[in-house]
Amino acid sequence: MVTSRANRRSTEKALRKIKIVPTDFKLTAATGLGTVLEIFDQSPLASEFKKCLPERISHRSAGSYLLGLMVIAGHIHGVSALSDLAEIKEDPYLQKLFDDEIAAVRTIGDFLRDFEQEHIEKLNLFLDRMSRTLFRSLKESLSEEFRPDKFIVDMDSTYHVHYGDQIEGVAYNYKNEWSLESQVAFNQLGFCHSVWLRPGNTKSGTNASEQMDLIFRDDLNQIVRRRSGEYFFRADSAYCNQDVIKKCMSKGLLFTLTAHDGTTRWKDNLSETGVEWTPWAYSKEELEKAAKRERTLPKVEVGRMHWQPSWSKATLLFPIVMKRTWKTPNDKNVQGDIFAPDTIKNLGEWQYYAVVTNLDLSHWSLQQVLEHHAKRGNAENFAKEEKYNFKLDGFPCAKLLANQAWTMLAMIGHNMIRWIALMDAPDKPHYSKKIRSKYLFVAGRLVSHAGSLILRVMKSTYERGLKQLREGWQFPETMAAQMALVPSG
Repeated sequence: MVTSRANRRSTEKALRKIKIVPTDFKLTAATGLGTVLEIFDQSPLASEFKKCLPERISHRSAGSYLLGLMVIAGHIHGVSALSDLAEIKEDPYLQKLFDDEIAAVRTIGDFLRDFEQEHIEKLNLFLDRMSRTLFRSLKESLSEEFRPDKFIVDMDSTYHVHYGDQIEGVAYNYKNEWSLESQVAFNQLGFCHSVWLRPGNTKSGTNASEQMDLIFRDDLNQIVRRRSGEYFFRADSAYCNQDVIKKCMSKGLLFTLTAHDGTTRWKDNLSETGVEWTPWAYSKEELEKAAKRERTLPKVEVGRMHWQPSWSKATLLFPIVMKRTWKTPNDKNVQGDIFAPDTIKNLGEWQYYAVVTNLDLSHWSLQQVLEHHAKRGNAENFAKEEKYNFKLDGFPCAKLLANQAWTMLAMIGHNMIRWIALMDAPDKPHYSKKIRSKYLFVAGRLVSHAGSLILRVMKSTYERGLKQLREGWQFPETMAAQMALVPSG
């Protein structure tokens, strides 16, 4: 049987065989990474960053600043251990960028072990200044549709499970996990203001008020903050305690805290207090989406009662805003994983959830309070980003302060990637995995010409991402002015 050429071509298609030939051309796969480091180095952030680092005086040392940048470069790249820094050490673009001063992995380990408590405190202050600076610059540069009109801080803690016993601070947590614990504060745009790495047996929420002092330390007093209505704090039930509430009040912050029954006794009071319930108002988009998927939205109602803290001497009275959802036989967990079991009450077929707040309910509806507080879940997403996309599910050093430095340098890298994500798509900013593939892992060829170094990249790749990245960071004067507005200590 004779087969036509066209038929043979349609049935015999296969991958072409391509030869791989070694070359002496200097090729890089980190064009975007080098660009981000250049942007940081040319910004006012660089000089402030240098002040936070331990001094290295050896004439053979690359210097604290370059060593710090190397660690940040590793985190932006996505390394999980010190040994992984060797993967980017051989990149010719980074070698030229660091003027052939890229340090050995052992030197970087020694650099991390040089950090003392004073350097950790300075880095925390720098993280806050960096986040506020980027936040304010975006507030000026973003279109009105995406411009933030409030400053909201979400605080959360997470545990980092380990399997060895040589790391300082590793201990069993309440889940009987061998771990370290970190307490992190993000604003609503996802910039990290502060991170504390602590022993694994540290209770969630411990010393939160002291960490809040570092973040809300500007020259605004309590009355000015409160009257502006622009400063908010949100957290889960671990932060529903006397210290945090008093700190919010002294700082003039509007807060929403997931109600903890041990603090508020809201579950017992619910049975004794008559509550007037009103139906939850679903949006048009939610109704259309449910209809399209042929789903029935759950029956939800909202109500409120009041709580008078025992430590207030009858001077304070806070609303507790509640949400109850009707459970059907197929519902495994109506509220979702964001809510801890001790903050939910099942009563018959209703499942209850409560929030303590000092928001003015004459200006906020009960549903608005609950919707506002539900966005606190973004902090949990950023905590997962911290652990998994920045590989902070493990730590490289035996010394706790060294691991704290490693973590804080990772959060500086996180802030830089988050900045790119918000410039790229302010309506739906991507997490680091997407940003790395689009902007950072860009192939290029390094060539020398007339004493200058030139980085050649594919035109399509440059137009699609790298050009936008290089032209997007055009705020040197603005950033310098914003750094001057943010207190340094």
